[in-house]
Amino acid sequence: MKFRQFLAIVIFCAPVSAFSDAISKHEAALGLLDSMNMANAYERMIEQMTEMELQKNPSMMPYKGVLLAFFEKHIGYDNIKEDMAAVYAEEFTTQELLEITKFYETPAGRKTITKMPELMAKGSEIGMRNVQDNLHELQDSIRQEALRLQSLQENY
Repeated sequence: MKFRQFLAIVIFCAPVSAFSDAISKHEAALGLLDSMNMANAYERMIEQMTEMELQKNPSMMPYKGVLLAFFEKHIGYDNIKEDMAAVYAEEFTTQELLEITKFYETPAGRKTITKMPELMAKGSEIGMRNVQDNLHELQDSIRQEALRLQSLQENY
């Protein structure tokens, strides 16, 4: 029986707390990463990173395959999933990991995973817009601090 099938049986056929000790924390973390479709997320991230690098430096276009291979080798999901599972296992209990997995396997959970990058990008845009709209405030504060520091130096 595949791990994912086992995890589905554990989650849907009995209370989570009854099985929190029957599955290792690491296995639960791997199940969570699987339910979050992390392999696909990492693949998209590598593609986006490669495209960003190529936009910054178009002369690298002939080396796109080399960039993709390098990123896949060093940050591809298959190469970091064990470490990522360890990070999740460190931050959550087995029961919490199983409960989060259960959520991500619901329609709302799958939608959350799908929408999260878009929501984070929109949040970043809002933050950048707020900074740009108020950049004059930062510039004024820097000028005032520069004057204050200059007067301190002159007084010594």
